[in-house]
Amino acid sequence: MKLNRMLSGTALAAALALSPVIATPALAQMEGMEMPDAAITVEDSQIDAFIGAALAVAETRESYLAQLEATTDEAEQMEIVQAADEAILQTVEDAPDITVDEYIAIGEAAAVDAELAARIEARFAEEHNVQ
Repeated sequence: MKLNRMLSGTALAAALALSPVIATPALAQMEGMEMPDAAITVEDSQIDAFIGAALAVAETRESYLAQLEATTDEAEQMEIVQAADEAILQTVEDAPDITVDEYIAIGEAAAVDAELAARIEARFAEEHNVQ
């Protein structure tokens, strides 16, 4: 499966690499709101929801990357990027058991919390039989 090959490195790298993709539009929507502290408590069910959302985002992102690579027109590329941003944000909004704010908070926390990062990686490996 193409998605599994794309995520064949570490699960954390895949999940965190996708977090910034939606962070910009999500942060723009949350302007003026306080961002959650990096030291958060994350339950296993939240990690599962985060991984599920990250995989859905990866799939959405892949479909737009293919469109982006298929055109050289700069205006069309900008339209594709904008559509991709909106679709990725919608993908996280539609993901079960996690909000956009939670998704971003978990991704940011995992970037600075090695223990959380290891938990996400281990949970992904366990659920998706990654060696």
